[in-house]
Amino acid sequence: MALSINLNSIVNVDANHTVSISAGAGVTATTTTTDFLSSTNYVLTPNSGVQATVATITFTASSGYYYFKEPRHNIRTSSGTAYDITETITKDSSNRTTSKVFVIKYTNTVNSFGDVIIFDHSTKALPATTNVHNNALVEIKSFELDTSDIVSTGATRSFIVKGDATAKFNLKITKDNPSGSDTTYDFTTNTFTASATELTNQEIDDTGEFIGFVTFPNISVDDTYTVELSPSLAKGTTLNSSIQDATNENLHTLTISQYKIITITIALSSTSYSGSYNTLPSDITITGERNSTQRLLKSFSYDLSLSANSFTFARGYTTNVAGMHPLDIRSSIVKVKNGNQTASTTVAFDDVSKLAVGMLMTGTGVTGSPRVVSIDFVANTIVVSVTQNAQGDGGMADDANITFTYGGSEISKLISGCEFDLVGIEETTSGYFLNAVTLADVTTLVNDASVDGSDGVVTVDSVAGIKAASTTFVSGRGINAAALAPHVDSVNTGTNTVTLSANQTLDDNTPLTFTGSSRNATLAFDLAITNFGTQDHTLTINLDSILTVS
Repeated sequence: MALSINLNSIVNVDANHTVSISAGAGVTATTTTTDFLSSTNYVLTPNSGVQATVATITFTASSGYYYFKEPRHNIRTSSGTAYDITETITKDSSNRTTSKVFVIKYTNTVNSFGDVIIFDHSTKALPATTNVHNNALVEIKSFELDTSDIVSTGATRSFIVKGDATAKFNLKITKDNPSGSDTTYDFTTNTFTASATELTNQEIDDTGEFIGFVTFPNISVDDTYTVELSPSLAKGTTLNSSIQDATNENLHTLTISQYKIITITIALSSTSYSGSYNTLPSDITITGERNSTQRLLKSFSYDLSLSANSFTFARGYTTNVAGMHPLDIRSSIVKVKNGNQTASTTVAFDDVSKLAVGMLMTGTGVTGSPRVVSIDFVANTIVVSVTQNAQGDGGMADDANITFTYGGSEISKLISGCEFDLVGIEETTSGYFLNAVTLADVTTLVNDASVDGSDGVVTVDSVAGIKAASTTFVSGRGINAAALAPHVDSVNTGTNTVTLSANQTLDDNTPLTFTGSSRNATLAFDLAITNFGTQDHTLTINLDSILTVS
């Protein structure tokens, strides 16, 4: 069955090129031209489902011109799959496009009317081949320089300028330099200086290339280098079009980034029991290059002590004894509250990037201990688990800094790119690193001459660190543990008296050892940083999920 197909092509009129159209077999082509557009209508009657050639359209730049933006097409149709358009490009010795051929083929099973194929392009005059003295121009053809990120400690990199023999060029390297005045590279001293220095009128010899070196310094803040290569126009040198900047045919610009060392800080924190701790150990820092994935393993050991109450294991004494979990290693990010909202579980922020479901929200005006339930990244709002007064009157004020916190490597990766492994996790059972904490034994002396076996009450020199619990056991000379090791049923801090779970007969001044609770603990673990990320980051060990204080 024959179809009826009617379509059009549109080309911008340009005196600096020609467009020839060769209609396919059985195709009627009619062209009309205005001052600005040339439009061709194609009428054909192909058989249903049989491919037909509509036309071959050839774009050819005029003598002395080339296609600065090579011809391309855009089809406006409801049957995009009906078209098969192939392209053939011709370029000159300088890799400039001088011709492009489009072959348009069409296949369909229904009639079609009104499709339009729009072509656009941009021509430009070829560079002059002689200078003002009618001498042949020479050309810089390429510039090779490694533009990957530079490490914080600096580097020396080679560069190669390739071109015609006797071609001359200028090279300038400028440092963004937020921390000082040394901004321009001096190729004589191989340093950045405050003076305006550059390599000028450097000549390419008969080898067709010039090889040089640039030394980039050690930095303490992020920096960016702008590299500008230009031809010595007065010496009859031009730049090949393939390396010309889009807005300046006499300039080739590259940029290189250098990033300062990344610092990962390991800190300790207790929110619930901070009043009972003596001074916590100092923060520990680990440094590495930005985005470095070289695994860095470090062992940590912290001696913790209390001024009041006692330590016990937050995760118990059996299955997950003294356990530590990757979620205990917390990361935080601060977001700025945006405007006022009526009391609800929805809160708006300036942005909600790098937030995650499950994060704990804290800050001035926050009600309860809400966690993030959902995030709207378009509206920049979150829904939390507890209704909030977000109107600023006694609640969260506009522009308030609100902190979001959660644990694990995925969260630190989301915030800063930092990734880590807690080494030694018992993956096959609990998912915890077991026995991360040890409690120091509590030793004291019996201060009681009447422990005669009638009960389990014992007065000692001090009960500091001894907690009444079925997991706090006592041992020592004379302790009766024949049936079961006695534990501590109660503690009286006023009289320094403990009541044990079994009657005892003990001599005065007998040394006793209590285990299972203490005022001194050691937290020890191995942590591997597997990616240092893109910015400084703090990993905070949440002691409250590892040790209970009471």
